[in-house]
Amino acid sequence: MKKISLLVAFAALACDGFSQKIELVLLTGFGANASIYYQTRDNISIVLSKGGNIVEYGTPYDKAFYGYWPGRLYPYTGRVEYYGSTDNESFRGKVKYIGLTMITYYGSYDDEALKGKIKSIGSTQIDYYPSFEDASVKGNIKKIDATMFDYFTSFEDAAIKGRLRNIGNTQFTWYTSFDDKSLSGKVKSIDNSVFTYYTSFENNNGQKGQLKSGFQMKYINGINYYVRN
Repeated sequence: MKKISLLVAFAALACDGFSQKIELVLLTGFGANASIYYQTRDNISIVLSKGGNIVEYGTPYDKAFYGYWPGRLYPYTGRVEYYGSTDNESFRGKVKYIGLTMITYYGSYDDEALKGKIKSIGSTQIDYYPSFEDASVKGNIKKIDATMFDYFTSFEDAAIKGRLRNIGNTQFTWYTSFDDKSLSGKVKSIDNSVFTYYTSFENNNGQKGQLKSGFQMKYINGINYYVRN
């Protein structure tokens, strides 16, 4: 019995070695699409769209292996359980457990913009912009634990509406429809880091719209950001 108790205690300590947190925000299309990588206590990455749906889950790909890039995951082969046919219609058949982590969802009785979206991952609560909000933001993630998400609304320039404005204290700016057409809608800066691109006026061997300067991966205010085309 003592050996079993020690093993259970050791497993609990091992899981506590990883805290639940937003590990990475992957911006593809130079910012047009955002995926949020949430790390569970047992070191599983759950990838969320800004609309609160699970895109993928798995364990982090080892940097030492060929083909590594931030955000690449090994398929998870451990415990995965699903909600049953008698559960609420908005989340029946959806993932209930990934490893040690329970996932809950908003039900058919909740606001229309929230139904079926993830409500919690383990002890972390996720909130969304409700149905009475602007069309460009309603249903998007508003808060993960204490981290707030803010977006540009329909009243903003057409090229940037729905794009991220802030994640916590990290601010985003974007090239608008008033900029060169090869830049429009691309991320211009994250925090104090600026991105520049080849314009349609440059003789750059077919690289117009491609990144000229700016980071691909950077740790800002406690979150990793990775930008790629």
